[in-house]
Amino acid sequence: FLAKKGYGVTVFEALPVAGGMMTVGVPEHRLPKKVVNWEIDNIKKMGVTIKTGNPVKDVETLKKDGYKAVFLATGLQNSMKLNIPGEDAQGVVQALSFLKDINLGKKVVVGKNVVVVGGGSVAMDVAMSARRLGASSVMVTCLECSYEEMPAEKAEVAQAEEEGVKIDMSWGPKQILAKGGKVSGVELKRCTTCYDKSGKFAPKYDEAETKKVEADMVITAIGQTSDLNFVSAGSKIKTTKRGTFEVEARSYATGVPGIFAG
Repeated sequence: FLAKKGYGVTVFEALPVAGGMMTVGVPEHRLPKKVVNWEIDNIKKMGVTIKTGNPVKDVETLKKDGYKAVFLATGLQNSMKLNIPGEDAQGVVQALSFLKDINLGKKVVVGKNVVVVGGGSVAMDVAMSARRLGASSVMVTCLECSYEEMPAEKAEVAQAEEEGVKIDMSWGPKQILAKGGKVSGVELKRCTTCYDKSGKFAPKYDEAETKKVEADMVITAIGQTSDLNFVSAGSKIKTTKRGTFEVEARSYATGVPGIFAG
């Protein structure tokens, strides 16, 4: 839209490819690369310069480099952690890094028995990807008590089950089990309710009801968080507890003149 208005626009992209999460965070079977590349090519034809492999270390230096305005559109690049015992065991993988490696053409080796933690569309993405990469069994375990409560798209859940993915509802991870530093399974605890009366996500558990599931690979897909290492300490660009930017409601302006954020 800025290019349409006649502005000169440069996109700084940390990854070696353009497109961000559309390119590296979504599997080919959901969003074909030819579709994304078609969009990127159209943006380039409009005169937009895309500098790949260009992570910005301090966003405020861009103003010093002569850019009149900067728009931060970095999204949520990291996977949230479970913060449970055993999470540092070999064989525990975060969903976004798993999908990124696949989409960048890296050789990704999956376990024989894979457990995916999470009930959203990303969980379905990694579960189907693991199945397609040769995992013998893939089980998705989620806190939600029904298909209706699961945030994943219903069609994608159905597709995952058609491809042999098992969905195990009403369970949350208590700890990841390991032998010799490698994943051997997951201990799960019963989730009795997922949301409170107001509809807010507030899971409750029956700690007395647990079960153990064998696994040699665990993929966590419980949500995403931001990576704000490009904002210097002491910057007037303020962030919230959730890692999003504090901006003026109408203009999306941050606390630094000329720097805006989505």
